[in-house]
Amino acid sequence: MLKYITSFAARVRMMFGGTGGTGAGAAAVAATAPVLGVRPPPVIEEQEERYKPIDWTLVRRLLRELRPYKAQYIIGISLGLTHVLLDLVGPEFIGRISDYTTNFLRGAMQGVSQDDAIRHLCKLVGIWALAFIGSVIFQRFCILTMTRAGESVQFDLRRKLFNHLQELSMSYYDKTKLGRIISRMTSDIGALREVNVWGIWQIVYSTTVMCVAAVAMIVFSDWRLLLAVAWLAPVLYLANRLFQKRAAGMHQQAREGWTRVSTNLAENITGMRVVTGFHRQDPNLSVFNRLQEDNTENNVRVARMNGVYQPTLQVIGYVGRFIILLYGGYLVATNKVTVGGIIKSYLYWDWFMNPVQVLGNFHNQMLMAMAGAERVFNLLDTQPDVADADDAKPLTRVIGRVTFEDVTFGYNPERPVLHDINFEARPGEMYALVGATGSGKSSIISLIARFYQPQKGRVLVDGNDLRYVTGESLHKQMGLVLQVNYLFTGTVLENIRYAKPGATEEDVIRASREIGSYDAIMTLKDGLHTEVGERGANMSLGQRQLICFTRAYLADARIFMLDEATSAVDTATELLVQNSLEKLLAGRTTFVVAHRLSTIMRADCILVIDKGRIIERGTHKELLETGGKYAHLYRQFVLHSE
Repeated sequence: MLKYITSFAARVRMMFGGTGGTGAGAAAVAATAPVLGVRPPPVIEEQEERYKPIDWTLVRRLLRELRPYKAQYIIGISLGLTHVLLDLVGPEFIGRISDYTTNFLRGAMQGVSQDDAIRHLCKLVGIWALAFIGSVIFQRFCILTMTRAGESVQFDLRRKLFNHLQELSMSYYDKTKLGRIISRMTSDIGALREVNVWGIWQIVYSTTVMCVAAVAMIVFSDWRLLLAVAWLAPVLYLANRLFQKRAAGMHQQAREGWTRVSTNLAENITGMRVVTGFHRQDPNLSVFNRLQEDNTENNVRVARMNGVYQPTLQVIGYVGRFIILLYGGYLVATNKVTVGGIIKSYLYWDWFMNPVQVLGNFHNQMLMAMAGAERVFNLLDTQPDVADADDAKPLTRVIGRVTFEDVTFGYNPERPVLHDINFEARPGEMYALVGATGSGKSSIISLIARFYQPQKGRVLVDGNDLRYVTGESLHKQMGLVLQVNYLFTGTVLENIRYAKPGATEEDVIRASREIGSYDAIMTLKDGLHTEVGERGANMSLGQRQLICFTRAYLADARIFMLDEATSAVDTATELLVQNSLEKLLAGRTTFVVAHRLSTIMRADCILVIDKGRIIERGTHKELLETGGKYAHLYRQFVLHSE
């Protein structure tokens, strides 16, 4: 599951915000937002309210998730009730068999022969056996029906959560640790399973049926025995209340501890190259072990509480049995009740106590489910910062005119990283963004891609404010190629076709020939059908880049954004790609972010960014003549090249 969620996290960032992600342009995106070089808000820990024992608002919301499968739950509960009612006659048969046998042995049954007695006993046992077989059959179908309904609810929750994650803005992924997202999709939803599958049944079975029916059967057996143990009911109630109050916070703490462990694990796995490169294995292991120790201690505290609660219930149950046997023995000795009546009362007392213990375990599950539900629903309630407006309209085929009008933007609105940005990119031309790291180049790319929206000013495509167009129609016409590109587990063909799922193998071959990557791809072990491995592990950086270029070319986007698109490849591959880019970018508006000035010297316009402002603009030649910041950068580039 971790592999798929990690893959999903990258896929989400590959999508251009909002509802995009199903179009070809979205598929052309090949890396995560942080690779763009932006400076997002710091990752923060989720601040959760202290947990309330049973949050009925969450319970009602969970019940709404069960509502589509109401018919299945009703059928399952009906089957289960039939199973219980058939099972309830067991003690009655035992009592009757005991009384009949006792009376026969005492000679209290005149005129009944031994053979008649055996036949009568066989008849009773046979009827009991039929009831038992029927009970088992109904139990089987109850389990199947309830499990199917509960698993369907689990499926729906995962689908909703997955879909919602795809709709969230990049800012959410900038602020939220991957491990927490994984926990929401795995352990938190997993904590809801027992409640979704068996929650309603446990309540109906343990309270409405078992406890009530068991009490009724004890009364039917002998009401005096019920009065003898009735005082244990408030003791049970108090024990449950004391446990619930103490256990509530412990379960939330245990759940949060596990989230920290999984978060740390995800960070170390995804950053393993850095861990190994800086030899951080031992310090990281120490941190992980401390988190594990905290998690273990949290779970031990919960177990310690259960270690008091469960034995307490068993002691109460034992006291009840002792009273029934002691007082029942007295009643038998005084001929006020039969032996069978005592046996029935004893067994029905166990039937009464078993659901109480089951309810105790179910309460534990409810506490864990409440903690998981709180996190899951909080995530589902998280609204994307960038979403389609109510009156958003789809873009028609764009020609590629991109305009920034007085744009000011900051990941934290109080600390802008872009100030009053103004420019207009003409269709079919290349615009290069140059500046020091952190100057705001990639933030401009992010705004064009609608990863974020400016706090002030407007970003327009063909005169359409991006706030009021649908994300899908925009992203279908945009492509993004990054320095570190993401490949999904599968073949080269599947990764290229990700940009356009309906493309045939011939379409992919044609695109790879036109872009100039065909020969390089065909030298792979199985050509287009070569497995790229998890996250492209079987491919070199250059091969990954060529695959991503081909994917972007197949998408046929009108606006392209290239962020250090050739810095990860060797010189020979770079020459191959540079030659192919001429065809790729022909007739398309292109924005290039590159530290290699050789990549952007042929740009139609170069925007020099410094501290979030455009300080120079012009062609390579014009900027050299002005002798400003760009000329200084170029002289440094030439000096280092020599």
